[in-house]
Amino acid sequence: MILWLAIAVLLLVAAATFVGSAAVQDLDRAGSIGLGALFGALAVLQLLLLLPLRRGRRSAREVLSTIGILMGVPILVRGTPGLSLIAGAMLVAVLLMWLPQSSDYFQLTQPKAKKRFRLPGSR
Repeated sequence: MILWLAIAVLLLVAAATFVGSAAVQDLDRAGSIGLGALFGALAVLQLLLLLPLRRGRRSAREVLSTIGILMGVPILVRGTPGLSLIAGAMLVAVLLMWLPQSSDYFQLTQPKAKKRFRLPGSR
């Protein structure tokens, strides 16, 4: 939880930096504003998912995992110095959510229904 909160704050700082640099630059202004808006939207989405994650909602864990992998891997591969730290933290946070201790917490708070084996055609 705390790591996701820190990541969201770092994304907000990155978004403000990109938008601020777009205001100063004349070249590539649209790209910086777009990237700042994307990071800002991701930070807000992560902040909104923190409460359901705390309550043990599997859907919050799955959405945060998807965001972390889809955003973390390309940024980490590209090797942008400041953003690589955020991307690495995202991937670590995804890994921590799927450890056995975390999975036990999600199973305890929102247990999966047991599937019953049935033969075809039987009730």
